[in-house]
Amino acid sequence: MDIPKKMHSWYDLRMRTVPICARITCYLLFSTILLHLQAQPGSKNYPVQFNQFTNSYPVINPASIGIQDRNEVFMGYQKPVSGFSGVSTYFCNLNFTPRLKKEALESRSVFGLRFLNDNEGAYINRMRFYGMYAFHTRIGSRLKISGGLELGGMNFSVKSTPTTGGASVFKMDANAGIWLYNNDFHVGFSVNQLFNSKVQPLDEQSTLATHINFSGSVTLVRNRIVEFTPHVLLTVPYYSDFSIRTNLCALFSSRFITTIGWEPGYNISLMLGIRDINISNNKLSLVLSYTASTRKAALAVNYLEISLGYAL
Repeated sequence: MDIPKKMHSWYDLRMRTVPICARITCYLLFSTILLHLQAQPGSKNYPVQFNQFTNSYPVINPASIGIQDRNEVFMGYQKPVSGFSGVSTYFCNLNFTPRLKKEALESRSVFGLRFLNDNEGAYINRMRFYGMYAFHTRIGSRLKISGGLELGGMNFSVKSTPTTGGASVFKMDANAGIWLYNNDFHVGFSVNQLFNSKVQPLDEQSTLATHINFSGSVTLVRNRIVEFTPHVLLTVPYYSDFSIRTNLCALFSSRFITTIGWEPGYNISLMLGIRDINISNNKLSLVLSYTASTRKAALAVNYLEISLGYAL
């Protein structure tokens, strides 16, 4: 007796709904893990990581765009407050979702643009820009998955000095990621700087080293008064080792944000903020943070960060 087409297994049905960008990212991830990454000459250039990574996941994983709000402008700024001058990093992320004909649709596409600028003193500047795309779909009664890709590049420029000439070089760059989530948790991974490009504006060569980011969060307590959610971010490899960051986020009265962050062996941070401020029927969120170094070094570097989100 023939089996009706409607009797396909749950697995087969769900695999058909998983977006192609999610499958491609899985292949990229496992291929990167299997490759033998040998040490490269010159310094390795990783994107600046924000201690407020819980507020800037799109900088890490393109699959996370559109999770909080379908249309949003988000900005972040980081600056050392001791030890250095003329050093700063800022980014702007814009994502939007085309209007759906039916709100009941289980799948949606999200598009985005991202700009990130990293100034190292008065002479060195790194500017990145990307076009982003993510596809979100439901794979169960309480579970969703998204896959994201972004393509762009980095321009590395060195200004001229009275004794040396300047130079500028542009290299293509790409990132890809997967995001499994619901209202209570998420698990994400991404393969970043896929092209492993070499950048050499002058004598020193830098490598946009391919690396993997793992992230996760789970809401432990949620009621009308308070909500507690720990987050973790693991980057492998990170220069000659790995990087792990943890944030414990508390949300009071669904409005006030308090977060304690810790990067073992490097720093500890405190974040305070407020969200869902109504402005012209839209929502504004603001978070300030201070990061203090815990390393035993002659020159401790402390950071001030600010993030601003506006949901349209």
